[in-house]
Amino acid sequence: MHYGDGFLSANRYEYRLKGNQYNEVEYYKNYISPLFKKLYNLDVNLKDFKTSYGFEIASKALWEFKTKIIGIKSGNKENIKFPNTLKVNNLFILTSFLRGLFDTDGSLYFKTRYGYKEYYPQIKLELFSKQLIQEVGGILAMLGFNPNVYLTDNLGIITLNGIGVLKRWEKLIGWSSPKNLNKLSDWKNRYPEL
Repeated sequence: MHYGDGFLSANRYEYRLKGNQYNEVEYYKNYISPLFKKLYNLDVNLKDFKTSYGFEIASKALWEFKTKIIGIKSGNKENIKFPNTLKVNNLFILTSFLRGLFDTDGSLYFKTRYGYKEYYPQIKLELFSKQLIQEVGGILAMLGFNPNVYLTDNLGIITLNGIGVLKRWEKLIGWSSPKNLNKLSDWKNRYPEL
């Protein structure tokens, strides 16, 4: 989740996690807040900011855990990369990382295709860090996906397309974010035969 919506201050022991104020409030209230309590025994104060929803917290212990133990770079995320501590042959860790990243910065779309409205699924991720996009593409390939990886002047982009890919994603990685779970549920209701 940090790689999508998070920020670690380079100068202070400050951590922020903020998402979309229109479609991620439920995700923050019902998933992220209890998760931070479970993992770090922290009660986060969720609130509306001018353009986002989430929390800011000053915690030396959390900041040092993320930077010194996990190896997440503080400051700007433009050149952030996959931490060495997570480069393990552990399906749970890799799929959890992908779920948190795609829950926060990824998207699920259903395109009109073959004459069917909002039928064809596409999972997409866009990040400023091209290196992280390439590393995530490698993880997805290792997990049996066939990601399309594009690098533009400003962004790295991954797309995964098709019904088979969607079903594999749901089984192997899944979502915790209601915005994507609701889209998936609506699609299944529209096309129950799939």
